[in-house]
Parts: sequence; C-alpha cells; structure tokens
Amino acid sequence: MRALTPGLVVAIGLVVGWSTVHAAPAHGARRHKKAKRPVESRASTPAEDTPDAADATAAKTEAKTEAKTEAKTDTKVAFESRAAVSDDSDEKDADKDTARLEKVAPAPANHGWQLSIGPYLWASSVDANVSLGGSTSTGVDIGFIPLERHARYGAEVLAEVRYGRFAISGDLMYGAAAVTGSTSIASAMVTLNGNASSLLVDGAANYQVIGDQDALFSLEARAGVRYQRTAVGGDVSLAGAMLKIPDAVDGGSDVLVGARAVVRPTHRFFLSGMFDVGVAGVSNNTWSVTADAGLRVSSHFLVMAGWRTLTMERSLVSLALHGPRVAVQLVF
Repeated sequence: MRALTPGLVVAIGLVVGWSTVHAAPAHGARRHKKAKRPVESRASTPAEDTPDAADATAAKTEAKTEAKTEAKTDTKVAFESRAAVSDDSDEKDADKDTARLEKVAPAPANHGWQLSIGPYLWASSVDANVSLGGSTSTGVDIGFIPLERHARYGAEVLAEVRYGRFAISGDLMYGAAAVTGSTSIASAMVTLNGNASSLLVDGAANYQVIGDQDALFSLEARAGVRYQRTAVGGDVSLAGAMLKIPDAVDGGSDVLVGARAVVRPTHRFFLSGMFDVGVAGVSNNTWSVTADAGLRVSSHFLVMAGWRTLTMERSLVSLALHGPRVAVQLVF
C-alpha cells in the first residue's frame, strides 16, 4: 500500500471535522426538544388568561346564569300551574262531595231484611194466685189459693224480623213447675200439692215513626196480641181429707198497644225501653214494661241484659212476674 500523502490527510481531516460539526447540533437539538416538552406543556396553561380566553369564560358563565334563571322561572310557573290545577280540583271535589251529601242525607238507609233470634233467661219471681174453680166433691168452693212454685224446666225465645221501618217481633216463654199452696176456709186449712204449666206468647207488629236503625234516637209504635195459658192440677188436703181435683185450666188472648224507644250512643251499644198494655181481651188487666241494654259484639252476635215486669189479672188466674233477664241473639 502506498503511504498517505499530506494533501490526502488534510482532505480526510476536513471531511471528518465537517461531519462532526453537523452531527453534534442535531443530537443536542433532540435532547433540547425532549427537555423542553414539559416546559411547553406547563407554559400552555396560562394561555387561558389571555383576553380571548377571559371573554369566552365570561360568556360561558353568563350563559349558565341565564340558563339557571330560566330553569327557576319555568319551575315556578309549573308549580303555580300545578297549584292552580290542584285548587280547582279540590274545589270540584268539594262541590261533588256537597252534592253527594245533599242527595244522600235525606234518604234513610235501607237495611233490607234482617232476622234476629235467640234464647233468653228470665230469672223472674212469680206472685201467682189460682182459683181451682167451682166446688170440689165436698161442695166447698176453694176459691183463690196463693201458689209457691219450684221450677222444673222452661224455654224462652226472642225473635224479630225487620225490613226498613217495619218489624214483626215474638216472645215465647213456657215453663213447668211443682207448686204448693195453702189457704184457710171456714177455719179449715186447705193445702194444694200439684203441678203447674204456663205458656206465654207475645206477638207484635212494629213501625218506626221517628228515626231509623242508625239514628241516635228512634221511636216505634207497637200493636199485637198476648196469649197466656195456665194449667194447675194436683191433690187438695181439706181438714185431713185428701181430695183429687181436676186440672184447672185458664187461657185466653188480649190485644196490646204500646211503644218502644231506642237510644244509640254508639254504633254497637244501645239502650231500649218498651211498654205495652191490654186494650181488649179476656184479661181484666194486663201490661208489661221492659228495659234493656244491648251490645253488638259482631255483625252476627248481639247480647242484651235488662229487667222485665209483667202483670195479668183474670177470673181464675192472677200473675205478676218481675226480675232480670239476659238474652243472646243471632243476627242474619
């Protein structure tokens, strides 16, 4: 190989030096660009403080404020509209309710057919005088003899069928008892030992003249019939002699008129009073008075408790019954 000449060496040195000079600024520029990226990113933020950015921000704020104001105004208008509609609706509902009350109030409630029936217990004391009638085989007229009874059995039932202001009611009482009695005739003691049976039936038609079944106070008129039959039989001891007497039977009917009043402090509780008197029939005098307190335990169950007095005077029988009673009624 041929040795490098000085001229060639100089030429190679110039070429290498020029390449180095151009390569160094490019590498520094790349490093400078990499270092300046965060600075440029941070420097771009304050651009919003320029006049154009401030005007844009103000415009946005004003637009938001106007939008909020318009929304509030629309909401207020909508609320007032709903309030006005609600007031109109309330007034219309009130007018409808008033009209409905005006239509319904005058007309009494129609309860339709209703039946109540059930047993009762009348713990009555009995003052009874019975005439054995006519003359016994000894030719002595015993006349009236006061009786003391010892109850054996009995059945007592109350029933009522009602439709609107009209009602039909019934009261049945049947009892059998052992009886004893004594009286003095011409200084001789007469004693009776025997049995007695009694049937008492009251039936009446009722009409409500004041109020109805829901009123605080109601009054109804009553008219009906009372049937009573008493039979007494046994042995009579007269001056030590035992006499067998035929059964003394007395029965007949009386026409009754009366009234019943009811006070209802609440829907379930009521107080009632009833009175009737005989105006025609076989009795010389008959009347009864009843006072009860009732509680409607349920729609189909009713309990009553009270007091009843009944008197009856006939040619052969004189009765006076009085005492407390309790009744249980099923309502349909």
